[in-house]
Amino acid sequence: MKPRLIQVTIQFNSCYCGLPLSAIKLPNHCFCLGIIRANELILASSEPTINCGDNVLALSVNGANAPELEFTLRKHHPISWSGISCNLAKKPDSEEQELFQW
Repeated sequence: MKPRLIQVTIQFNSCYCGLPLSAIKLPNHCFCLGIIRANELILASSEPTINCGDNVLALSVNGANAPELEFTLRKHHPISWSGISCNLAKKPDSEEQELFQW
């Protein structure tokens, strides 16, 4: 099979945010080439840290591994939560009301 180039945009809930690119455990015969950030290519050899919004470029030497490579790069935390939007309905207790001035 032919080699395949994979590009994945890192989402805010990615398991890789804040980690070095070299920390990603890739499938056999797959390699990270670098990151595209703000229209600049950062090569993997410079050990970049992955940020939300980065585009990770990776190569699957054997195209049969490309789906597994893409799945690996899209790994994310199963729950997304922020103080601004939360799907959990919870009323603040009296201590939280005082602390955050609800």
